[in-house]
Amino acid sequence: MTERILRFGPFELRPEREQLLNGGVRVGLGSRALAILALLAERAGEVVSVQEINEHVWPNLFVQENNLRVHMSAIRRALRAADSDVEIVNVPGRGYRLSADVAVDDAGEESDEAAPSPGFQPLPLPLQVNRLIGREESVAQVQACIHLHRLVTIVGAGGIGKTSVALAALAGIDDETPVCFVDLTNCATVEHVAAAAAAALQSPMGRDTTPSVLVDRLRESELILLLDNCEHLIGVVAHVADTVLRSCPRVKLLATSREPIRVPGEMQVHLQPLPVPSVADTTGMIADNPAVALFAERLGAAMGGFAITEENARQIATVCRSLDGLPLALELAAAAVPMVGLDALSSGLTVRLSLLAFGRRTLARHETLEAMLDWSFELLSPTERTILGCLAKFRAGFDLPAAVQVAALDDEAETQTAQAVLQLAAKSLLVVETAPHGVSYRLLETTKAYARRKLEESGLAGVTARRHAEWVGGVLARAQVDWSRLERTIWWERYGPAIDDVRAALAWSLGEAGDMRLGVRLTIASAPLWLGMSQFGEYNAWLERALATLEALGEAGGPEEIQLQNGLCVLLYNSDRPSEAFVRAATQVLRIGKKIGDPLARATGLWLLSGHRTILGDHEAALTLAQQMLGPEGSVLDSELQAFARRVIAVMTLRSGRVREAAAIGGDLVRGLTGRGSYGAVLRFDHATITRGNHAVTLAIQGKLESAKAMIMEAAIDAHRLRNSNSFCYLLASAACPIALWLGDDELARHYAGLLARTAGVNRFNYMAELADWFTRIADLRLRKVPQLPALEQLRPPLPHDKDVFVTACAALCDAEVVARAEAGPPQWATAEILRADGEAKRDAGDVAGAQRRFEQALALAQEQGAGLWALRAATSLARLAEPSAAQAILAPVLATIEGDDAFADIRAARALLPSMAD
Repeated sequence: MTERILRFGPFELRPEREQLLNGGVRVGLGSRALAILALLAERAGEVVSVQEINEHVWPNLFVQENNLRVHMSAIRRALRAADSDVEIVNVPGRGYRLSADVAVDDAGEESDEAAPSPGFQPLPLPLQVNRLIGREESVAQVQACIHLHRLVTIVGAGGIGKTSVALAALAGIDDETPVCFVDLTNCATVEHVAAAAAAALQSPMGRDTTPSVLVDRLRESELILLLDNCEHLIGVVAHVADTVLRSCPRVKLLATSREPIRVPGEMQVHLQPLPVPSVADTTGMIADNPAVALFAERLGAAMGGFAITEENARQIATVCRSLDGLPLALELAAAAVPMVGLDALSSGLTVRLSLLAFGRRTLARHETLEAMLDWSFELLSPTERTILGCLAKFRAGFDLPAAVQVAALDDEAETQTAQAVLQLAAKSLLVVETAPHGVSYRLLETTKAYARRKLEESGLAGVTARRHAEWVGGVLARAQVDWSRLERTIWWERYGPAIDDVRAALAWSLGEAGDMRLGVRLTIASAPLWLGMSQFGEYNAWLERALATLEALGEAGGPEEIQLQNGLCVLLYNSDRPSEAFVRAATQVLRIGKKIGDPLARATGLWLLSGHRTILGDHEAALTLAQQMLGPEGSVLDSELQAFARRVIAVMTLRSGRVREAAAIGGDLVRGLTGRGSYGAVLRFDHATITRGNHAVTLAIQGKLESAKAMIMEAAIDAHRLRNSNSFCYLLASAACPIALWLGDDELARHYAGLLARTAGVNRFNYMAELADWFTRIADLRLRKVPQLPALEQLRPPLPHDKDVFVTACAALCDAEVVARAEAGPPQWATAEILRADGEAKRDAGDVAGAQRRFEQALALAQEQGAGLWALRAATSLARLAEPSAAQAILAPVLATIEGDDAFADIRAARALLPSMAD
């Protein structure tokens, strides 16, 4: 047969062989693309119309224009890769032209050295029965790698869909290279691999099934071999692959395996589980999620039709998260729904699903998750099996040192353990992820449930649980050191995920077989995590369990009980107001602190009891307790404890009506803030947050409105970032919401009340949720979104101090009980405003003289205390009763003491009464 060679630039085109060489190296173009290039080369310099090209390449067929464009793009990429002047020019409306000088040679008769046809007839690829979902990017990545590399390995865990992705990638390759599917599932030797390949190629090899015979037959072949399921004979496959790559230059290999083949030239494509929906996703977002889409489609096939609804979306999302988006697990779960129901399936899923047999009858190891994991487990060495079980103790991600600490059963096994962990990762039994401070590992939930059972069977569960709990203790110790060293965002990224491991460590250590003293220490050390992760309800249970444990050990009455009781006080205060249980716990903290001579414990107990007295309206008693926090005269306190005590003294001084004195103390504290509180102080509130919040209240009452607003807004933003729900709720309830209402910014008040309601709801802070309801209703009343007072009558009656706060924001709430309390004792922080509110009620009732007396009392008291905002309100009420000419004399002196402009409601109201302003 006569063969032509078309030469242009560095290229040689041999149409009869369907080959394009660039400097002697074959270029990967399909037969259609080569036919197009040959036609353009034969007519180099001429414009060849689209119709002519189509008739030449696709005779008697109708093809869409984009088919030609796809092939033309491939040709242009190949030509550009040579960095030559050869190019294809598109002539709009006419066709294409090859811009190159083409020489045509006659190679004569084909020599004996030409590539002989092997006569192979590869079996067609298995058809994809089910639609591939959520793998578009992976398929495209595999196709791109096959185009550039001769060995591509798809690596991933069992049941993750490696074979499906491989078949989809090969089916979508845009050329006519033969593809051969070789299933290695039942192979055990190198001869088996060669025989399986020969069978797939429909080329019987007789009795000689050595790889060398297969290689000889493939030496001049052009095809892609798909070697499926290589993990159980990875060494054999590595030998075969290396031999084929070296001896068969036109053969490409695509492999699927749970670990890389590791031969020169290998390109790995790591397949990850399908993305799963987050807890916060909406129904629409859940429906669009790849894992959910796969589950829903397979469930529809099992039930004869299925749709995602508002009612079932959350359950489906839970199922998909529980199964980590593992495709095989999702398919098994979907197949099980008709038998067990969606409700039952979403409860204890990973434990029970491994026992369900609703998988593929055609592949035994995919019939159940148990069978699939058995297949992987049997391929492990004894050491790897033991270590996999130990690693199942981790609830979240872990690094290599953590794995060694928990899984190495003695010091001599540390190196061996580290090597085994790396092997488990290589074999896709551990998921490898990039962490903020390095690489971390984790087990898929299905693998973890299986490995835990293997650990229980091994008899090593107890010793592993101890090592895991000790590791958790080390993590918490590092967290304490890093608390003052790292930015809070970085700290939470690093230590926030440890909460699940803390939970597991507490469950073991405070259990019957655990190390109870370790459990108590972990309960104390983990407080910032529980608070920051909004897990107050659960932490309350651990605190009570740890306190009972201390009692049982006979070790109550010491520093550990102080910290546990302190934590319990915080939870009791927020869960349902400061109750008798709160007082008992606070008194116990104070008693133990005095007994053991611990000034911090003593101050903490006094702080808790002071807070209880002030919320009941007894601010003088609260101030007396707060002043005792400094200790006896001559006591030497560290700077943190001194700042803590002065902060409490400042707020109690304010509530006792000494506004100027409170402002002086608070101002000094704010100027001395460092921005970083100690790790142990988290249960006593974040100092910077509360100090600024308290001082902002003082500034607002003084009449420094601009400064108060700026400080509270900044404090609220910072407090939200710190993830201390306890401090954040206190700031919102005691400072942000009242200040916004006092400033007349009702929308801002409603925003802060909404934040308070959401944070309280997540943490089950019932007391704080009550306050949020009150602030929201008051803001709505002022915004005229709801009727008047009946909107508040259905709420739980507030405690005395809270009621006073509400009166300062809504004068209509002032009743006889509030007035009687204000008159019964010495003047306090809200007395002037309560008197003014009572005067407004008298005026509305027609008692103008009585109203005037109240307004005058309120104005005099407010000015005496330095409460500029209350003075402005009292002066405004009084000016409304006076002649217009007298209003100036009443209001002008008070307005001169106020910081702010008409952006604030009380300033606008006062200026509207001045004659010069009214005009």
